Amino acid sequence: MDPNEARDPRLIALAQTAFAVALYLALVIACFGILSLLTDTDVVDIDASLLLGPAMIGTSVVIVALRIIGAAVRLVHEREHGDLALRVPIVGGLLTGVLALLGYVVIGGMLQAVGLRDPEVLVGFALHELLRPYSLALGALAMIVHIAFVVSIALGGDEPKRPLWPWEKD
Repeated sequence: MDPNEARDPRLIALAQTAFAVALYLALVIACFGILSLLTDTDVVDIDASLLLGPAMIGTSVVIVALRIIGAAVRLVHEREHGDLALRVPIVGGLLTGVLALLGYVVIGGMLQAVGLRDPEVLVGFALHELLRPYSLALGALAMIVHIAFVVSIALGGDEPKRPLWPWEKD
């Protein structure tokens, strides 16, 4: 099979979606590590379960994945109907960032409130986490990944080809 042969754009978009979500998770983990090192603070700086941080990050990853899947489906549909215009989704990226940020702090607050059996903790924890650099970085990364993903899909054209490994290139 010729490596330059055009593939089904839906499969290519699906593969790019998986890579974009994995990229987002890797960027969040790296960013949290760097921020923790630079600020000499913990990501979750209260006495909480060890699973609270991963659950909060997992929630934001799921939100970003759903938003990116929606964008991919919409873009592939537009491409199949002949709309090849490149639109940079600033509003869509901003919405993805805000939703990832809200999911991160709200799930964290809910889990902390359930763990302590105190519903008043929800708002306090959510507000505390909302003002920390970790949550702001998480939202900014979600926005950047969403915009970069949509632009990369749009630049593929109406018949995208799969990426080639260096040894496959002529």
